[in-house]
Amino acid sequence: MAEALPLSVAAAAPWLAEGRERVLGMLAADRLSHALLLQGPPGIGKQALAEWIGRVALCEAPAGGPCGVCAACVLHAAGSHPDLLRVGIAEDKKQIAVDDIREMIAALQLKSYRGRRKVAIIDPADGMNASGYNALLKTLEEPPGDALLLLTVSRPERLPATIGSRCQRIKLPAPSREIALGWLRTVDPGVDWAPALALTAGAPFAALALATAPQLDKEMAELPALLARADADIVGLAERCKERQPAERLRWIENWVTERIRRGLLSAAPDHSPGSPGLPAGLRTRHIQGLFRVLDETRTAQNALKGPANVVMLFERLFVMLARELEVLRTARGRH
Repeated sequence: MAEALPLSVAAAAPWLAEGRERVLGMLAADRLSHALLLQGPPGIGKQALAEWIGRVALCEAPAGGPCGVCAACVLHAAGSHPDLLRVGIAEDKKQIAVDDIREMIAALQLKSYRGRRKVAIIDPADGMNASGYNALLKTLEEPPGDALLLLTVSRPERLPATIGSRCQRIKLPAPSREIALGWLRTVDPGVDWAPALALTAGAPFAALALATAPQLDKEMAELPALLARADADIVGLAERCKERQPAERLRWIENWVTERIRRGLLSAAPDHSPGSPGLPAGLRTRHIQGLFRVLDETRTAQNALKGPANVVMLFERLFVMLARELEVLRTARGRH
């Protein structure tokens, strides 16, 4: 579903409106910067907005957005516009390869095929390493006259100051739950989006991606129950997580743990909802503290996954900690 979502629908998400209007205003005033940094939480549509900006910048007759009918828009829709470059993290890589950045830079130096501007999208820009940043810096300092660079970033603090200071920032807000659910229902009214939105910490585009991977969602939804068992096969579960989409699985765990912490913090009285069986106040406090440690370990694993790492050991360590906290819940249930 996420892959098939038309750009006109994706980029029209209401919480992206301010970003769209800003770009249109700069284009109308002929004051569009040579580099835009689109920053905001993961899963809110930064890539969709970058694609839309690229399409507007290349459109031969823009009027409040891409016209959709000119040769440039047709080429863009077909994914074959020769002046649009994209750089991202390859499937078998942890980071954006520096050679890909260098190839992009070399292509930007060439004359535009259609005699207009050239656009390069780097998504995610915080997926580069030091070599990639160094390679990009000179282009940001001395950009070709017709080049537009669009960088997306979820964690701007990871970008070197030399990169961020040479880009015009467009900060994109996360939508409220009500707005996100309303938009998701326009995408597909037949889906109950509330569970997916909760598991993705309110990120609508991440919820869309989750809807396209029901098997992964099913496997991860079963994980807490499997880890809570006295005979939990932690090594086997870690091996399974290594084999397919480890980053997505870590994100799922992060959101699951975050939601359990939120429930515990908001619940002054015992909460008998799943995962929070009405622990005594002192035990509940220690349990929440333990969940925060699990959350820290999850984020440590996410960072480690971006470099050379023993993925099975990352998951094993995380699952041992999570199983310990689930044992607290299992024992508490036995007492009630």
